[in-house]
Amino acid sequence: MRFEYTGRHIEVTPAIRSHVEEHFERIGHLFGKEDNHAHIIIEVERGEHRSEIVVKWRNQVLTATTILPDMYMSLSQSIDKIEKQALKIKNKVIDRSHKAVKLSSLEGEEESASAE
Repeated sequence: MRFEYTGRHIEVTPAIRSHVEEHFERIGHLFGKEDNHAHIIIEVERGEHRSEIVVKWRNQVLTATTILPDMYMSLSQSIDKIEKQALKIKNKVIDRSHKAVKLSSLEGEEESASAE
């Protein structure tokens, strides 16, 4: 996964970068080996730390924003929100591809085939 960082009124330190990348490694199994892009925007205003994460994955754009007094907690919660969105989309795709055929429709086809 490629990461792009933007800091508004704050320096993006190597510690913040490693924190984000460690958390994304933990949920990397969701995104697979595809070439994905994550844009991390951090901002400090009046003592509030705002983190926004935008991930381009498949044909989707996942977005999460969190405002907390601690930057690391804000980033962690934003990544958790991204994880929930990715799980929801992935489960939706899996459910759609594994959709079962209704038994009633199968019985109707068997009866019409045996009548002929």
